[in-house]
Amino acid sequence: MKNKMYRFLLLVLTLVLVSSVALAATPAQAPARICLYCGAETTTDVCGQCHELSIAWTCIECGTRNLSDTCSKCGKEKQASLEQQAADPRPQVAFPAVRYLAASGDPASLLRLAKFYEKGIGVSKDIDQAIACLRRAGEAGYAPAWLYLGRLYDAGIDMKQDLSEALACYRKAAELGDPEGDWYIGSFYEDGSVLEQNYALALDYYYKAAEAGDADAWMSVAYFYLRGNGVEADKDKALEFYLKAAEAGSHLACDYVGYLYMTGSLVPQDTQKALEWYRKAADLGNARSMYALGYAYQCGQGVEINMEEALRWYEKAALAGHATALVVYNAFK
Repeated sequence: MKNKMYRFLLLVLTLVLVSSVALAATPAQAPARICLYCGAETTTDVCGQCHELSIAWTCIECGTRNLSDTCSKCGKEKQASLEQQAADPRPQVAFPAVRYLAASGDPASLLRLAKFYEKGIGVSKDIDQAIACLRRAGEAGYAPAWLYLGRLYDAGIDMKQDLSEALACYRKAAELGDPEGDWYIGSFYEDGSVLEQNYALALDYYYKAAEAGDADAWMSVAYFYLRGNGVEADKDKALEFYLKAAEAGSHLACDYVGYLYMTGSLVPQDTQKALEWYRKAADLGNARSMYALGYAYQCGQGVEINMEEALRWYEKAALAGHATALVVYNAFK
């Protein structure tokens, strides 16, 4: 009996050892990594897509290819180089670094990678992947990711609109201290789409966002006083808050104050002041003000007619996305 038991145990032990050896002999698939040359996923040192050495990085300062963590030519650190590359406005330049840093959990890179997935830049368009990247960044405590995800649910472009989910995202951004989150919550109280309409609470959130640094939120406060939403209508108060928004750096407010002076709404008409505010708005990137300046130079509105200057402003407005400016620019050219 003992001999039979001994042989049985010996057989079991032998099977375990054989299985272990077999498993050890089976090569495990290498985990995917990001090629630092093209941004593709790869499991080998040579990328299957671009056929470059996937682990080599290109120094953003001098263009040298490196394997070590410090550039052999200029001494720039790999991490600093990749972060600078990821911030490049040109998607084709930024993509490999963005995807590499996102894989390591960098929230800002996850947000930008989400935008690549949303628009199909460098990768196949995939809204589910975009949402996954945004949630990962948001759960890491990155408020801009919650804001962007909220806007996606809010707009419902390429996905089902879900205003309740949008509001939940805005609340998370607000809890992380982002004033835009508070502004969006106020907008839900204002329009009554998800929350019961409550102008008083909407105004509270607009004030909170504005006082926390969201210059555009002062425009919402101004609009409430202009229309008398939850407060007594007061045009002087409205103008005060429009000016406060403009002085705080809101390009939208600068453009609007320019419009008020140009048309004589809320203030006495003053073309020179209008042009001053349009210039401030244009310097902040406002395309409508750039177009307004082009029109002023074309028609001699507060300035001498100067078609060269008009075309310069129309061109700037077109490059900033103003569709009519492009039509006018092409017509004159």
